[in-house]
Amino acid sequence: MAESTDLRRWLSSGAAAVKRARGRLDSINVFPVPDSDTGTNLYLTLQEGNRAVAKLPETATHREVVAAFTRGALLGARGNSGVIVSQYLTSFLSSLDSHGGLTGAKSKAIAAALEEAASSAYQAVGSPVEGTILTVARCAAEGARSAADSGASRDATVIEAVVAARAALVRTHDELPHAKEAGVVDAGAAGLVLQLEMLAETMAGESALADFEEVPWELSDHDLKVTAHDVHDHHGGAYEVMFVAQDTEDIREALTGELQTLGDSVAVTGAHHLWQAHVHTDVPAQAVEHGIATHAHQIIVRNISVAHDADRSSTGVVALTTCPGLAEPLADAGAVVLVVPEPSGLSKRALKRAVKDASGASAVVVAGHPHLKAVALDLAHRNGKKTPQLTVVEASHEAHVVSAIAAAAVVTPGQDLAQEMAAAVARTSVGGASADALDADVDAMITPDAEVVSLILAAGVPEAVTEVVKTSVPAAAPYADIHVYRGGHHAPAVLIGVERGASDAS
Repeated sequence: MAESTDLRRWLSSGAAAVKRARGRLDSINVFPVPDSDTGTNLYLTLQEGNRAVAKLPETATHREVVAAFTRGALLGARGNSGVIVSQYLTSFLSSLDSHGGLTGAKSKAIAAALEEAASSAYQAVGSPVEGTILTVARCAAEGARSAADSGASRDATVIEAVVAARAALVRTHDELPHAKEAGVVDAGAAGLVLQLEMLAETMAGESALADFEEVPWELSDHDLKVTAHDVHDHHGGAYEVMFVAQDTEDIREALTGELQTLGDSVAVTGAHHLWQAHVHTDVPAQAVEHGIATHAHQIIVRNISVAHDADRSSTGVVALTTCPGLAEPLADAGAVVLVVPEPSGLSKRALKRAVKDASGASAVVVAGHPHLKAVALDLAHRNGKKTPQLTVVEASHEAHVVSAIAAAAVVTPGQDLAQEMAAAVARTSVGGASADALDADVDAMITPDAEVVSLILAAGVPEAVTEVVKTSVPAAAPYADIHVYRGGHHAPAVLIGVERGASDAS
């Protein structure tokens, strides 16, 4: 069995390099969406892989380390760049393992592994674009192949891969219109170059690249300033949807085709019968439905513009819901949304991922089902020092989630986020009704001080059933707003929430 010391060292140093460069990578992120999170996504992806490795004993074999890292990185992959890099590393490591591991692989085996990794990266993307991480992956493989075929040593082969990758990174500035306009290189490509540089230093020594010129990432004198307006106007979907499905069959091609009908920036990767899917879309509910159809373990939805504006050092907001149709409005209000169609299927790992997506410091979680709340409370109690601190709002109904997230969206500086969300929940009476009994049930809950009535419709329930409520509510509560959502859940037919005004709350 190949030993794993060098492999562990490379994986750890690769994540550390991205962590150091995280802010710069975020700042030059302009493709596929200028949402300033490429560095963060890459780091969180690599971090999850390394955490899986850290759980192994020191005696773990090279193959065991490869399996742990690839599974951890795939499950923890964030964003388009994270999904691609997870697939790239999965393919590269698997190929190396079959040729003696990182320590034992010869020059041609290393070149072949880089070629397989580049090919897998291209296959992971629905519509490959040159001048990106994909181009750098291909050029690195070509550089390694040329060196290996000319009889170069294994150290020289990996160094040539880095030299070729750096040259390709410079060219991304001219090849990718978004990068040229902003005066930068492609952020995802820069992140991959960091991984290859750490590979060279691991294999050939820390000074292996000392005589080679580094590549500047900012190639113009003007400051790069990406605004929320730029993100909103960018061609592509307004929402990012990601999920992990499990299937013993290869569903990559079929799933890629399905998601491409919904949006762009589609990437689907797989390992160990797990499939990570990513799409930017304007119809997140439909993307969520695709996730449900593939028995997804976790379905995360974010509004890209809102995520771009979020301060990761501040308190984030996470919404747990069983209603696919609530993902869009909850994300619009600023939450990272974790859709869990079957509450018993929620894992602490999936929740922890959503929390990290919301904030690097602290987060408030609100759940629409008692079991989801129980998982959140358990995670909050077990939370370690290196993860965001959690506050779990006392809620147990989907209408509670709607009220809490609406309150979070209007919190002002100086207000306590968790307290305001909890107060909104406390002001909200909840229930459920059949379509036939909806008007009577809402009438029984309505009071003159009601300000918001939320009606969440199950799958197949027509919005017409709410017309009688829209007529009767104003007579009992003249200042109440009525909001109708297509929840997409199975039962009851209508979930009801009636929120009273804050001034009159007990």
